[in-house]
Amino acid sequence: MPGRGGVSITGGNAVTGSMKAWVKQTVTGQRILLAAKAAVAVGIAWFLGTHVPGSADKYPYYAPLGALVSMYPTFMGSIRAGLQTLIGLALGIVLAAGVLMLGSPNIVSISVAVGVGVLLAGQTRLGAGGEYVPVATLLVLIIGGRDADAFSVGYAIQMGLGVVVGLIVNVTIFPPLTLDAARLRISRGRLVLSSQLEDMAKALTEQWPPAHEDWAGRQKTLASSVSEIRGAVHGARESHKANPRAYRHSRHRRVQESLGDMEVLENLTVYVRDITEVLTGTIWPGHLDVHLESELNEPVSRCLQTLAELLKAWDERKLDAELFEDSDAALQGLTAALANTDGKAVLALNPGVAVALDVQRILVTLRHRSADSKED
Repeated sequence: MPGRGGVSITGGNAVTGSMKAWVKQTVTGQRILLAAKAAVAVGIAWFLGTHVPGSADKYPYYAPLGALVSMYPTFMGSIRAGLQTLIGLALGIVLAAGVLMLGSPNIVSISVAVGVGVLLAGQTRLGAGGEYVPVATLLVLIIGGRDADAFSVGYAIQMGLGVVVGLIVNVTIFPPLTLDAARLRISRGRLVLSSQLEDMAKALTEQWPPAHEDWAGRQKTLASSVSEIRGAVHGARESHKANPRAYRHSRHRRVQESLGDMEVLENLTVYVRDITEVLTGTIWPGHLDVHLESELNEPVSRCLQTLAELLKAWDERKLDAELFEDSDAALQGLTAALANTDGKAVLALNPGVAVALDVQRILVTLRHRSADSKED
């Protein structure tokens, strides 16, 4: 509906919603801390860069750049990025030196050198430093010119100074630990799987076919949930490497626990996606050529509901051997129902068997995780 001046109110709400989502995603505590540390590091690097003795004092603006490129959310990431940048810088300087040994740089030699630098930048081992190979080559040849030797030394010294400043600032001012974010992602992943199992359990007890089918299209949601968990856990592990706060708070064990939870969730997601695909094929044509006998609906629903309750208990750290009794009983009920209906579908694939197998695999996985948690 257009508002005053022909502006769509609906469109305005959409823009406002997008802005709020962007702000929520961007302006986080960790991001604000990183921005503050980057500002401090750049300021210190600039001050120190103007006081470097020798010819390097002519290029103090490269010190803040070195500090900036070494500012990563994790301390180990900062070390890696800083070293890779310096290595890329050194390769670029060496490449430029090779051109200068052949004579004065010209349009052909500069172009060829930059092209070779771009090829070298493609080496995966260089990581973040790869892009600095052709940049350093170009700067030395064009800005350095006749004074390329002094420029190269000053450039390297100032960038190195900036990287060191960035690392010191990053490790001394609240080096970040992202374990809480990883554990939150894991918790959300458990609840996503639990919700999926509950929705499928309800669908099996509704009037056939079920009125709602949103659960049948959540394959991508389940996959993206695992991807987010994997990224968060990887970030947590990175944030603990060489981090003095990690050792002071003895959080290494919790990181290992999160890694174990992530591996379990990845397996569980595969099994839940299998169940989703099988049940979707039994309800709506065009997916799989399978049919679920009506007398199996209730036993399958019961199995899925008890699994959902197990996942909730796991999320609440209340997973216990006694909680598996209901799931075991539900699986036995499904197995008995399958035995009674086996003769009715001799020539057709029985989706109940596939579901029962996945239910059993989920139970085995959760039992192993429960046992491992107690040993830890």
